Amino acid sequence: MTNAQISDALELLGLLMELHGENPFKARSYAGASYTIYKYPSPLSGMTPEELSAVPGIGVAIRDKIRSLLEQGHLPQLDELLQKTPAGLLEVMKVKGLGPKKVRTIWQELGVENLGELKYACLENRLTLLKGFGEKTQDNVLHQIEFMERNSGKFRYAEVEPEVLQVKALVASVFGQENVEEAGPFRRRLEVLEQADLLVRAAPEELLEALEGRIEWKEDATDPLQVILECGLPLYLHAAETGFGSRLFELNGSASFLLEFGKIFPYKNKLAETEKDLFEAAGLPFVEPEMRETESRGLEMAQAGTLPVLVQDDAMRGVVHAHSTWSDGMNSIEEMAGACREMGYQYLCMSDHSQSAFYANGLKADRILKQHKEIDQLNQRLQGFKIFKGIESDILFDGQLDYPDEVLASFDFVIASVHSILKMSREKATERVLAAIRNPYTTILGHPTGRLLLSREGYPLDMSAIIEACARHKVVLELNANPYRLDIDWRFIREALNKGVMIAVNPDAHNIAGIQDIRYGLLAARKGGLSAAQLFNHLTTAEMEEYFAGRKRARG
Repeated sequence: MTNAQISDALELLGLLMELHGENPFKARSYAGASYTIYKYPSPLSGMTPEELSAVPGIGVAIRDKIRSLLEQGHLPQLDELLQKTPAGLLEVMKVKGLGPKKVRTIWQELGVENLGELKYACLENRLTLLKGFGEKTQDNVLHQIEFMERNSGKFRYAEVEPEVLQVKALVASVFGQENVEEAGPFRRRLEVLEQADLLVRAAPEELLEALEGRIEWKEDATDPLQVILECGLPLYLHAAETGFGSRLFELNGSASFLLEFGKIFPYKNKLAETEKDLFEAAGLPFVEPEMRETESRGLEMAQAGTLPVLVQDDAMRGVVHAHSTWSDGMNSIEEMAGACREMGYQYLCMSDHSQSAFYANGLKADRILKQHKEIDQLNQRLQGFKIFKGIESDILFDGQLDYPDEVLASFDFVIASVHSILKMSREKATERVLAAIRNPYTTILGHPTGRLLLSREGYPLDMSAIIEACARHKVVLELNANPYRLDIDWRFIREALNKGVMIAVNPDAHNIAGIQDIRYGLLAARKGGLSAAQLFNHLTTAEMEEYFAGRKRARG
């Protein structure tokens, strides 16, 4: 059992205890342990009871529950609570803004046991009749339900990728690696998927026969075979004995891309062996699958001869935006720097949370001085590797940064991010962020919209105004590579590039493993047409030093 599964089980236990009115202090202790375990860098599965007890926040009772999960695969106490909880209430508890106590009130006083009943209750104006609820709460609940309905059946790319690749490897073991290709929205690296596709060089009946007993598919499926992955995503296995490239091209193009391409070259009924053959026949340079979306404008750029050379993994020379044990990270600065160095990076731009982020152990001014001293000492020891001193400063409600100028001046760089009071009008949100961009100490605008894919809509911003301001004030835009964020949305990257705004692909890493999220940011950046030339992290150590020094000179 993975740390994530253990974390989920303990979190659910705490929520259900609150729902059923059990000891709230115990319930919250499980929630706290869940968060600790989720972020813990080492797997708990191989630990002894003594080692488990040494993990911060894990006492004897929680340790025993973890052992139960590891040894039995379930928790008896959780099983009992689930048995007396209507299944639909588990979905109701996912509605943002409704904690267990409010869900209990809705359940007991209105008889609501699922999302459909809750939505009906909102439409009938019944939530406003409950104590502690008002019209604003009811409107928010209805909005959240509708958001959940719109995103039903959708999956984050990073969450389904391992399962898709596992099936691909199985099929390749039968037909050969060169005869199996990723396709469709999965190959275009869309950040949110409703399906994934693989294309196999084989006849449909050959595919059926060869995979019999190896993969479970829907009984009525023939070509393509439909497999439902464990996560719930449909995966389609397509077969193409001839014209493999043509079939791959059709699968890889969005509907709008194929429509426009067809106006240039009648590709249908052409039996090309490779996708490149079709582009050559059309007299066009090859458009990478990531750019075959309307918003990527790949075909338009191919016709104009302005296709960029898309950024590759090796363009990343340093890691920007990482947290350590100084705030809410799980590893020390030295450990984070050592990991970056082992991965081949030249530098690490540390950016722990600022003082207003009390929930994340944000740094007060006196702790900043101590952290900077530690970084100076590490830089003396780390030959050929540099740690830059930064902060992820909260953008306060009035748009100001979280420290006075004399403190901000002590950093090499400042990432300005909104973390609190996310419900704003478009005008307020835009002006708040614009004020932060205008601050001469702002180097990078962090996760600009605050979105969480499939979980939280970002605050409404006039992105054109934000991009224009970043260009004017020489502020770098972050593409937060955390696969739950991928913010900014890749659809705005082209506009930013056209304005000369640099893009920083940042992992927002809270532990060593989080550094690897850079990969998902690069996949999204490629969809936006980012090349190495406008990638902030492409700067060498010396270039980054000069960049930061130039910013300081410009401030006088």
